[in-house]
Amino acid sequence: EAVGHPDYPDAIRLLSPSPVSTLPGFELGWATIQDASAQGCIPFLQPQNGEFILDLCAAPGGKTTHILEAAPEAKVMAVDIDENRLKRVHENLARLSQQATVLTGDGRAPEKWCNDQQFDRILLDAPCSATGVIRRHPDITWLRRNSDIAELVLLQKEIINAIWPRLKSGGTMVYATCSILP
Repeated sequence: EAVGHPDYPDAIRLLSPSPVSTLPGFELGWATIQDASAQGCIPFLQPQNGEFILDLCAAPGGKTTHILEAAPEAKVMAVDIDENRLKRVHENLARLSQQATVLTGDGRAPEKWCNDQQFDRILLDAPCSATGVIRRHPDITWLRRNSDIAELVLLQKEIINAIWPRLKSGGTMVYATCSILP
């Protein structure tokens, strides 16, 4: 059973967890699964048809496909450092019959995967401590150390400093992270 979502008119909320295999039309690309907080990125990004949009740290591809749902004629580049996780991006794009350029790349070195390309919009889903998803992954409290936070802060800084110059003048960047630590 599902109801409309109060904050996102294009979304429905499942009243109880269900395997995706039980959702009508899921394998046919009629629907995709995404947390409400992840869905909230796209209204801020405001993707438009014809724009060149970067989804950085894109795997598993929920936001990539959501960008293309909002702007089907946008040129989307989905980049992630983890080649294995990018397989999910390819699977999601294929299931939803969408097209995007999918590349393995380090956000700290965009010159290696996008040359001098400038983007109209950039969605940076920064690598983080995952403390914002502890409710779904309670083991995080045992897996994280204080030193992890300092390392992640440095990584986030390196990525945003490297990618910010790739945003066109007047463009939009959305910086997303599930962690709310200082």
